[in-house]
Amino acid sequence: MINKQNTKFICAFCGKSNMNLIMDFGEVALAGGFLKPENFTNEQKFPMRVCFCNDCFAVQVVDIIAPETLFQDYFYFSSSIETLRDHFCDYAQEVTDRFLNPSEATVLEFGCNDGVLLRPLADQGIKNVIGVDPAENVVSSINDDRVTIKNSYFTEEIAQEIVSEYGQVDMIMANNVYAHIPNIQGTTRAVESALSDNGVFVFEVHYLGKVIEEMQYDMIYHEHLFYYSLLSAIEHFKRYDMIVFDIKSISIHAGSLRFYVSKKHSKHALTVSDAVKLLAEKERTKGYDKFWSFQEFANGVAATKKDLIFLLKKIKSEGKTIAGYGASGRANTMIQYCGITEDLVSYMIDDAPAKTGFFTPGSHLEIFPSSILLGKSAPDYVLVFAWSFFDEILKRNKNYIKAGGRMILPLPQVKIYPETE
Repeated sequence: MINKQNTKFICAFCGKSNMNLIMDFGEVALAGGFLKPENFTNEQKFPMRVCFCNDCFAVQVVDIIAPETLFQDYFYFSSSIETLRDHFCDYAQEVTDRFLNPSEATVLEFGCNDGVLLRPLADQGIKNVIGVDPAENVVSSINDDRVTIKNSYFTEEIAQEIVSEYGQVDMIMANNVYAHIPNIQGTTRAVESALSDNGVFVFEVHYLGKVIEEMQYDMIYHEHLFYYSLLSAIEHFKRYDMIVFDIKSISIHAGSLRFYVSKKHSKHALTVSDAVKLLAEKERTKGYDKFWSFQEFANGVAATKKDLIFLLKKIKSEGKTIAGYGASGRANTMIQYCGITEDLVSYMIDDAPAKTGFFTPGSHLEIFPSSILLGKSAPDYVLVFAWSFFDEILKRNKNYIKAGGRMILPLPQVKIYPETE
């Protein structure tokens, strides 16, 4: 690992160059770039390096890929995952009860995907429900007259267009997208300008603390540019006269954090919750504002990779077959970082029909539906790349386990389920 200071990188948040390199993943194919065999020869690979800013504590991928390249053919459909559907139904009710007068409220979600949150917001009786998302193939699947869709990035121009039509927005939401935006400063300006004086910006992102504590290096890919700690978020919003007044830990995606943000003169800013104060102190103790904590993380990731490859090679040496489960961006980071090839994992399995028949980027493993686990050619082992959804995957595939199949969990520690007696 390279630890020395590298001043050629510029922080996307504060614009300074006081950056340290945490990990260098080398040249990798885009994690969301699923493809067909005829596209193999034209597949591009890009450098991927993760850095820490010593001035504002932001952890970020510094190799920026044009959004139109990343999202042109987007394959992530949130509504295909039961856990997420349930999560967003509860989420919609909670924020409505806490902050909104439904019959008069305007709520906007950018990065709305296939409407997995917009629909339950409409079910709450929200007057104006607006979704903004650039992935045309995904938003075209939303078929709900109660929802207004703008097929676009959430820019300052789009924000003003919405304000002109609907007035200032009572709540702006962003879920697993606020970490994806290269121009994070412009997007934050758009949020600040569209939000009403007592409005709330609520967003969920994967929490940096979980990434560090559980060695979740699979969360790192070009699409996920930023990895938020509370300390870095506080520093960021301070520059826009905004304040993090509350937070909530969320189990989704193996550990997310929900941020509640308002303008600093808002009624919500009068009381900063104890949860914010306690987590900020915990992060300082753990060194999330210091580079040494991320050096330790990089060393731990290297050890986890070694353990996984050792196990896969051992299983293969016994003449057993292995398939991967969960053809996601997270899986593709792990596959490419660990150097997993068809010699170790024969193919991939995924529950999203849109991915069937495609191949994983970089490694070119073919993707099959989970029904393959019910046939005579079912693999002896399944490497669960979607390990954060293990309980749901186990529930869906209990017959595979009953038939003698076994599952490998790659994180937080490498282990086999069921364990041998």
